[in-house]
Amino acid sequence: MLSLLAGALLLAGCGNGGGSSDGDSVPYTIGDAVSDTSVALVVSSEYGTDTLSAQQYNRQAQQRLGQMSPQEQSPDTVQAIHRDLVRSVAGQHMIRGRAQAENISVDSAQVEARFQKITQRYPDQETLKKQLAQSGMTMDSLRNYIATQMQAQQLQQQMAESAESPSAEEVEAYSKENRRIKAQHILLRVGQDASQTSVDSARSAAAALIDSAEAGVDFSDLARRHSEGPSAEQGGDLGFFTREQMVDPFAEAAFALSDSGDVAPEPVRTRFGFHVIRLTNPGEPMDTTKARQQMMQERQRDAFNAELDELLQGATVRANPDVVKAGFYE
Repeated sequence: MLSLLAGALLLAGCGNGGGSSDGDSVPYTIGDAVSDTSVALVVSSEYGTDTLSAQQYNRQAQQRLGQMSPQEQSPDTVQAIHRDLVRSVAGQHMIRGRAQAENISVDSAQVEARFQKITQRYPDQETLKKQLAQSGMTMDSLRNYIATQMQAQQLQQQMAESAESPSAEEVEAYSKENRRIKAQHILLRVGQDASQTSVDSARSAAAALIDSAEAGVDFSDLARRHSEGPSAEQGGDLGFFTREQMVDPFAEAAFALSDSGDVAPEPVRTRFGFHVIRLTNPGEPMDTTKARQQMMQERQRDAFNAELDELLQGATVRANPDVVKAGFYE
């Protein structure tokens, strides 16, 4: 019950409180490892202590990992997901604590509206009371919990509002940078842990396909015959996409092409394998109104995460290394 409510009420609108820190550094202090097998995380600060069970943690970790294919779940990626989850849990602890310490006011009518929305999910109040009792809660403590979460949301919004509005020049540059383009590609799959022989073979095959495309061989036919990606049957057509919809190496290569028909001069390697990329439509700049809105959302997210990093410096995290695969104790 508590886990469900926290996910629904806190850290909404500015990401999930994640946003991994640069490199291997973390903004909080890492304490001694937890040996209790039923516990995943213990977060402590001047605001008290929160404990997350191994069962709750595993459920959240599996939800995040379930959004990725097995091929994408490299050791580094798994570790990054676990660190992001730890940061989210620690962030919730610190934001709730700071919001209560500052005694941020909330609208009692809004608290009641959310309370009623929750009660409507149950056939009757007795069923809800029994569910709450399993978490050691009552109807009144549920209202208090909702108010606490809404306080945290208010603080989160304040943290995001420190972002500066972009200038007209910045919006124009952003709209050009974030245009939608259309492209085709040929994917030759090779895993991140593949042998050097396999990598060299795939790279050579991709380079040969680039030579064929530049020599005038129909790219769609090449894709249908050689691509190992899901777009092969469509001649490698990926449709229109924005920069952020593609992994970085692919996006950099695709958006560096200027004219329809241009083929990236070198094979592009991503975690999926090697790509041969052909631009089919250079696209148009993003609508400036949408560009301004998107820039503000990004700046607000960055402002929030920067302030959260400062806040997290007051937290100490203790983790169970058998459950939390974040590499804290290696």
